Amino acid sequence: TFEIQWIPRPELRISPSDAAERQGNNFVKADVCEGDEASVEVLFKGSPPYTVQYVEHVKLEHGAVAPKTKDIRAALQVASLRMNTAQAGAYEYKFNELEDANYKHSAKHFTPLHVQQRVHARPSVAFVKPGKTYSYCSVESDGEEVIPISLHGTPPFDLEFEIKHHGTGKPEVFTLPGITTHSHDVRIPHSRVHLGKSAISLRRVSDSRGCSRLLDSTTPRVQIAVFDAPTITPLESSENICVGDRIKFALSGVAPYTIFYDFSGQIRKAQATGTTFQRLAEKPGTFTVTGVQDSASQCRASANVVRNIHGMPSVRVSHGREKYVDIHEGGETEILFEFGGVPPFEFTYTRSSNTDKGGKKGVVLDMKHGKSEEHSLRIRASEEGTYEVVAIKDRYCAYAKPGVPVNWKEAKKLLM
Repeated sequence: TFEIQWIPRPELRISPSDAAERQGNNFVKADVCEGDEASVEVLFKGSPPYTVQYVEHVKLEHGAVAPKTKDIRAALQVASLRMNTAQAGAYEYKFNELEDANYKHSAKHFTPLHVQQRVHARPSVAFVKPGKTYSYCSVESDGEEVIPISLHGTPPFDLEFEIKHHGTGKPEVFTLPGITTHSHDVRIPHSRVHLGKSAISLRRVSDSRGCSRLLDSTTPRVQIAVFDAPTITPLESSENICVGDRIKFALSGVAPYTIFYDFSGQIRKAQATGTTFQRLAEKPGTFTVTGVQDSASQCRASANVVRNIHGMPSVRVSHGREKYVDIHEGGETEILFEFGGVPPFEFTYTRSSNTDKGGKKGVVLDMKHGKSEEHSLRIRASEEGTYEVVAIKDRYCAYAKPGVPVNWKEAKKLLM
């Protein structure tokens, strides 16, 4: 008797550990980044050596590539196919012919296998204005320049910078995570800047697909120039001033200066060419300096210098009318003083001889000082004469008639 055994035809399989998904004879490998190493294990069954033919189909993100037919020759039961990751796109490897030592390829007995893989482009980043020098203040300030960059890839991006300060050896590295747009304005942290010039380089960028790009030292960079921030300092210590006074400030930095201020809710700005800035307090209100900018850089140093401008106090005697009262010897009358301003009030009034028939002004007979915590005060008078207020002072401001010297400290002593 004879026993006849069929020699099995060769078989081809893909290693299960190499596939992220499988649908019948279609295998999908995990996505990779452009330039990464990627391979697939091809398993054979039959009689070596084996020859397998496959066709590489590519759909590039940019451009087109014709299909390529290639062979794998294997002396063992396993072979490794190095996959193409040179350019971003969708790759498909179709294994369509198989031979071993005993059998030539037979389309009737072989079912093609397909392996697919997507290759993602690596993200990229660049300065919008490479080579430019940006101006910075040594302290955090409004209006300073930002460094625009453009990014390509799938956000969010993580970015790594390198700062090299002039005159120092080792560069400093800092990261900027979670950039969600393809255009971004970079603000260098003030903790990282030094006075003088520094070079800013882009070092690495990564995106949400896990792909990253390391940029080399030839990548265009930008410079930042850091200047001392300008300052504005009040020359008077009191926050309360009076209408008619001048508000004065000292400036430091590089002239000319732009001073930003707010007067009772109205935003304004003014120029100063010297080292001082002053404004006349024309009417009551709140004057606030909010910032100063000098010509060394376009950064604006914030400030918050507040000055409260108060109106001058006022006083009326007997409702502001001239009043003639006859009193008998030993009698008295009442004089009403009405004050405008902020209590407490101090005032100086005189008693003069009455004007004679020829119109000649009377002689000052007496000068007295008074004080009131309220907006009105009544005093009793029993002596003949013309009573007139010649000086008035409230909590913040004081006024005296021209030619009337008033020492408010001495006047206060007389009231005690």
